Amino acid sequence: MAVKIPEKLSISFPIWALIDTAPGGRYADMERFVAEHAERGFNCIRFEDGAGLIHDKDGRLVRNVPIREPFTGYTGNIRQSWNFGRGGECDLFGRLVELLEAARKYDIYVILSSWYYLHTYWYFGDELRNLELHAIPPHRRFMFFAQELDRILSALRERGLIDRIAAAEVMNEADGLPFINGYGGVNGLAVETLRKFRDEHEQAISFLREKHPDVRFAGDTYTPYTDVDQMPRNIQMWNFHLYAVWDIYARVLEGDLLTPGVEIESSPAYRNAMRFRSPDAAKSLADIRRSRLGRLPAAEDWVRRIWLYSGLDREKTPELDKLLCETFDRNEALYREKLMEGLLHARNLRDRIVPGVPWAMAEGITYCGSNFITWEEHHPRYWEFLEYAVDCCRKVGLDGCVIRTCCGPEDPCWDVCKEKLLHLNRRFQGLE
Repeated sequence: MAVKIPEKLSISFPIWALIDTAPGGRYADMERFVAEHAERGFNCIRFEDGAGLIHDKDGRLVRNVPIREPFTGYTGNIRQSWNFGRGGECDLFGRLVELLEAARKYDIYVILSSWYYLHTYWYFGDELRNLELHAIPPHRRFMFFAQELDRILSALRERGLIDRIAAAEVMNEADGLPFINGYGGVNGLAVETLRKFRDEHEQAISFLREKHPDVRFAGDTYTPYTDVDQMPRNIQMWNFHLYAVWDIYARVLEGDLLTPGVEIESSPAYRNAMRFRSPDAAKSLADIRRSRLGRLPAAEDWVRRIWLYSGLDREKTPELDKLLCETFDRNEALYREKLMEGLLHARNLRDRIVPGVPWAMAEGITYCGSNFITWEEHHPRYWEFLEYAVDCCRKVGLDGCVIRTCCGPEDPCWDVCKEKLLHLNRRFQGLE
């Protein structure tokens, strides 16, 4: 029997929900963590499920998963990046069970996914295991992670918690994975190769559907304009991401500073960015790379993002907030148009490729790199835009909606905007 899932999923995105090594931290007490979601109107939480880390290579449960700061000394004020203590051993599976037990109490569901090849390996402190997982040939990775997900789901089923799963994804942003075609198709793979990866993704989903016929298996894409040659046809839900306002940070601060291959000091945006940086900030990208010494390298665009946002001077961010507010106000009509165009394109694509499957905007509307930048929390027109976004999501018939990617108990918005979050979630669910 299929799991009964709410008609409208209000989705939060505390990506590292299972990771906490700090007693008293905002993620440490899972009942509190879930209760705070319920207080804000969320009925679904999407996060990293620990596939590949929860079990060892022989399939045995690992209770002491080593966690390390991804960019040592530089991640503390990066949003969604290091909110769970100083590192150490973490019982990911035990915390998953605690989360789902609390979710049952508060009538909340979860979407499981894996960011392993995008971000999760940055945090994982067993470098030998990281090397093993990266040594898996690309064409075997979908099935491997499906098998790891099966182990997790089977263990949850044994504990009577399978009914808390709203959906499960083999991998987040499968159409942007660096070992396939990368974001924007930068790897330039031939269509035949892309379709081979799609076949392998479909085989992985078929394996999971046979093992867990009562669980809904989703495909996840980084854009509503996804490459259809990579989109599995046997998904039971489509989760796409629509960052309609993310480019505001490029307009005001980033320019092309995050673009691999661009020499930072020759970028026109460099002088502007330096206005907002602390004199004590990392002087070069090499400083950021050295913070991962002895570990697998991180993606170059994220090395640059950490360099930029870790170096912001908190005393200078009010001016940056003011510029962001002004830029948003000037471009709000464009952002509204961009949002609706993306939603309509997604609806047309869903109807053409996977007609009738539930669909959700599972990430959006922006990603802000710093906890010190708080214009989003305080700008009235931004919240009016989010109300418009929620209404658009209802209008096109979405089954799930994330209000904003940066939204978890550690985020600046969580307490400051509690009532606003509750209002928007209830509005999407048709309760207001």
